[in-house]
Order: sequence, then structure tokens, then C-alpha cells
Amino acid sequence: MLLQRTFEERTWTLYRQGRISGSMYDGLGQEAVAAAAGLALEDGDVVAPLNRELATHFARGVTVADAFRNFLGRGDGPTFGRDGNMHFGVPARGVFPLVSMLGNLCPVVVGAALAFKRRGEPHVALTFLGEGAFSVGDVHEGLNLAGVWQVPAVFVLQSNGYSYSTPSSAQMVNTNLAERIQGGWSIPAVRVDGTDAMVAFGAIKAAVERARAGEGPQAVECVTLRGHGHAAHDDASYVPAELRALFADPIERLESQLDSQEADAIRRSVVEEISAGLAEAEASPAPDPAAMEHGIYARPL
Repeated sequence: MLLQRTFEERTWTLYRQGRISGSMYDGLGQEAVAAAAGLALEDGDVVAPLNRELATHFARGVTVADAFRNFLGRGDGPTFGRDGNMHFGVPARGVFPLVSMLGNLCPVVVGAALAFKRRGEPHVALTFLGEGAFSVGDVHEGLNLAGVWQVPAVFVLQSNGYSYSTPSSAQMVNTNLAERIQGGWSIPAVRVDGTDAMVAFGAIKAAVERARAGEGPQAVECVTLRGHGHAAHDDASYVPAELRALFADPIERLESQLDSQEADAIRRSVVEEISAGLAEAEASPAPDPAAMEHGIYARPL
């Protein structure tokens, strides 16, 4: 959780310095769910994070240096300098790349889970959804097929109250996503506090193990709040102060349960890892223009 928070604080600085192209997205307030999901998986499983789940990448073994390389557009980064921000994956670590059209990864993960089932492999495929994804047809089709085929897929719902700037109540009648999934597709679903790291981890881990045991698709709705706007251009002024007051900071909440010396040691370790990763990324080469078309066009047989 701290790795994501500290990484994103550093990238905000880089963004304001003009060293990161495009926009900036972060997961302030949602780190507990991202970390819990990543840690609940095992080697051989696959995960498709979105743009607020950097802790998932780190939990699956993606390095801080590689994440910085992608944000800085370095030639040896995950996308070889072709993209920045969270639009990357590391297939060798079982991390699928982000698709900007949120919700489209739902059927992709169902396909991965179907492959595991057909091969008889004890693996699980997991992805994240938000309220906005429930307005995307791909999500409903994916959930339906997951239920029909009873594949080992897990859907983690980051319910942060908004789809961009649209409140959930203006988008759907029933804002309880767990009820919608369980009632609509007979997929077992639970709703938990997404600001409590241990509760989120317990619920997601249990869902992963049920899916791994052959009990079909599972869903966990984690209720949380997006600390910042959708991206750098969004000041989130539409979020009422009284709503913000209802949610705890997930990192502060977990830290209060730790010994102070242990917490201090974790913070020092994270700062060192972030600094070392950024230095490594900054020393990496820029993309080679001669390699611009590599990986884009298939070679003729």
C-alpha cells in the first residue's frame, strides 16, 4: 500500500515538472483493495488491473523501476516508451496490460479463466470493476458467460461512489453492486469495507480460493472513496465534504494496528525502494526511433 502511495506522490511531482506526458491517475484511498487483490493470488494466476491498482502490480512482482520506466517513457520499460501512466502490463508476472476502455477487460479475464478450466489448471483470473463499468455491455456479457461456464474468475469491485464525476445514484437504481451481480448472474458476491486492508484481503482471498476449488466465479465489492479526481485535470469538487468524512485512510488505519517501530521501518524501506527505482529508471535509455514499428506488425510467414 505504501509503495503505491509513495510512488504516486513521486510521480505527481514528475508530472508537474513536465516529465510525464499525458495525464496522471492515482489510487489515493483505494490502495488497500489493490494490495489485497495482488497478495491474494498465487504464481500461475493472472490479474488485469486498472489505473488505480498499482499496488497489485507490485504485489505480483513488478518492480518499482519498471513502473517508473513506463511513466517516464523509457525504451526498456514495459511498453518500450510507446505509452505512459498505468497503460502497461508485465505478462511474465501474470499481469495483463490495462485497456483504457474500462470494463473491456471483463470478458478478457473470463477467457483466461476458461482457458484454465479447459486445461484443468488450478489457476484463477482476477480483474477489477467500478460503478462506471456497469454501463458497459462487455461487463454484462462477461459476467453472464462467467456464470454459464462456471469459470474460475474473480471480480473485485472498487465502489468509490463515482463514475468519473457521475454519482452512482445518478447511474443506477440499485447501487449495491454485490446484490446486482448475485441477483443478475447468480455469482456469489460479498460487500466489504474497502478501507480496511485486512477485511478486504480476507474477503478477496476467500473468493480466490473458492474459484480455485472449482466453485465458479466470485465477486467482492469493496466500498471505498477515490481520494482525488478521475485524473490530474479533475479537482473532484463535486464530492461533498460530508461524504469524504465517512471514509478512513486505509494506510493510516492499518498503520494504527502496527508497532510504531515496525511502521517506521516499513516507511523507511519504501522510501529507499522508491528512490532507488526512480534512479534506475532515469538512467535507462530513451526509445530508439528505429524500433518504432517493432511489435506492431506481424512478420509474414
